[in-house]
Amino acid sequence: MKSLWLWLLPMTLLAGQGRYARVGDFEGSVEVQIHAADAWEPALRNMPLGELAWLRTEGSSRIEVELDDGSVLRLAGDSLAELSDYTRLSTGQRITLISLDHGLAYFTGAAEGKDALMLAVPGAQVTVRRAARLRLETREQWSEIAAGEGAARFSSPTAEFDLEEGQMARLDPAHPARFFLYREISPLDTDRWSGERDKVLASTASAGHVPHLHYGVADLDANGVWIQSADFGAVWKPKMPEAWAPFRNGKWRWYDELGYTWVSDDSWGWLPYHYGRWVQQEGTGWVWAPGKSAVFKPGEVYWLKSAKLVGWGPLAPGEEWKPPVVPRLFLNANTTYAGFAPEAREIDPAGFPTRPEEPLATAVFTVALPSPAFPAARLEMPRPVLRAGSTRVVPVLNGVTFEGPADAAEARAPVSNAAVPTAAGYMSGPPAAQPIVIVTNPPVQAPDPSYYLVPVYTGIIVVNPPQHKATSSSKPPPDPDKPVK
Repeated sequence: MKSLWLWLLPMTLLAGQGRYARVGDFEGSVEVQIHAADAWEPALRNMPLGELAWLRTEGSSRIEVELDDGSVLRLAGDSLAELSDYTRLSTGQRITLISLDHGLAYFTGAAEGKDALMLAVPGAQVTVRRAARLRLETREQWSEIAAGEGAARFSSPTAEFDLEEGQMARLDPAHPARFFLYREISPLDTDRWSGERDKVLASTASAGHVPHLHYGVADLDANGVWIQSADFGAVWKPKMPEAWAPFRNGKWRWYDELGYTWVSDDSWGWLPYHYGRWVQQEGTGWVWAPGKSAVFKPGEVYWLKSAKLVGWGPLAPGEEWKPPVVPRLFLNANTTYAGFAPEAREIDPAGFPTRPEEPLATAVFTVALPSPAFPAARLEMPRPVLRAGSTRVVPVLNGVTFEGPADAAEARAPVSNAAVPTAAGYMSGPPAAQPIVIVTNPPVQAPDPSYYLVPVYTGIIVVNPPQHKATSSSKPPPDPDKPVK
């Protein structure tokens, strides 16, 4: 027992605040699995996703997931992905590892500061440092990574190099000693969808009002206006009916790490319910004051509870409320009610018959609702192993877990065509590098280009798909810089 405690201690010291991604725009049949023991369930817009959450799409479905650092993951149809590592160290560095088991995914983003950001497919992974737009696709026999914009560090069991803008790498996970590097990217129909969504998320005027928050921001532009408040500075007012109140359209879902967490039915309902607080101003109505904290909150409300009923409403900005004191914003008309049963993992106000006329006569204020029982069997529930391989990484960050060059990724020399040895040089002795096959044309729904099978002890060989059968094994390959005729 003592040795186990000592093993867990370093990870405990490294742990920081929890991170949660947001289910954004999606269409079709999309499902999520929050924990290994949970059943698959339909995705909900504004649903929080924590570490080890799985997502899958069926048919022609698609989904967009926004990460707290401003990065975006999109899945096209028939895809399965996992937030394999989605943590924050006590030093503030964020560790992100996204695994694509099968299907088609798009990623747009960059690692800030000393954050670590990686994407894994069966047989390879890429590390993102600078801003990049990537496309990842994996099928039964092959995996493919394309850099639409920017660059990423490509790693496989046999090679590591910079995948530059406009390049695409394809490999067979069953034969890691060879792969293809294309100098063009074959287009797909879903490329336009991802590109258009990138433009929507990038062109937002609300970012200046919440510079410390990076996701869910674009929804504020189309669904409300920013106004100046004497008490709270710039506040955001949603375009909602006069009788509307916050924390009314949606439901509470139980999360083991957070407690009951609000999932809003309002399309814009991400930032205003998890960062900052609401206030009702005379002549203006309900407005959201963002605040300065970037810590994710499940929903800051007061709670009323009786034997079979529960009610809630927003806490005022800056209010440090403790029951039995009446909350500053409490009004029966602004309180939302729902039925409540012990062990309930979801609280839905939809369809609740009537609002009690005198709630304080039968209900009491409480800081939080009682937690559902945690079944011990959930700790032993296994999941299928992802084809992408390891689903957890140990952070190795310059300045955090070791002291090294200013940029460890840039300190390693990338593989370049100019440094590739010739065939004659290869024949004189095995170089240190592992084999790579480079072709000049992208795959366009045609038989896979031919390649030379290289012994596992050989070095890097650069070839074009042979146009004619070679007459001699000693004949050097064609010049890779010349176009294929």
